[in-house]
Amino acid sequence: MPSKPPVPPMPTFRPGQVEVRVERQLLWIGQAAYPLHNIARVFPVVLYPRSAEAFARFGRRVGITLVSAFLVVGVGQLSIATTSSRSTRSDTSSAFTQFVVSVAVVALILYVVELLRVVLQKPQHVVAIETNGSSVALITAADAERRRALTEYIAAAVDNPQSSLLLHVDTLAVNPANYYFGDTVNVHGTGNVGRIST
Repeated sequence: MPSKPPVPPMPTFRPGQVEVRVERQLLWIGQAAYPLHNIARVFPVVLYPRSAEAFARFGRRVGITLVSAFLVVGVGQLSIATTSSRSTRSDTSSAFTQFVVSVAVVALILYVVELLRVVLQKPQHVVAIETNGSSVALITAADAERRRALTEYIAAAVDNPQSSLLLHVDTLAVNPANYYFGDTVNVHGTGNVGRIST
């Protein structure tokens, strides 16, 4: 039987890392504790930014903002034309239009910033630790070999709850709402979508 390739050693602790340890049948990731018997799956995965959804959301918001701005300007101009005197009508109309356009431009700038925060993100290579509930912990390491080693270390600890483990892993500063996280599966009850690959 061929022997397994050697697992690369984990680097020593660096500032900005968190401690992963197993003791007394608990997996600790920083300050969060997960019962080993409650861990359903440990696997490496690549999180891809939700760029298509971000562009679709941006398009909807731009369309709604422009249509709303045109409607507000049109209704406002009509209201000004019927209630203002001829001498103040032009100045009032111009000021109102500039105000609405300014608000629309500010909103569009915010939409562009939000779009860029998603589409400029890079894919994130992580090790995901899923529990029997809805929580998922994400940890990572500098390269694929170390991420594979993390997966093996944690899987071995789950398999042998009496074992102990001490590692230092890199932290992630990502908004999970901006990334696809594996496949979506719902085959029960209302909202049944089967399996959607992402």
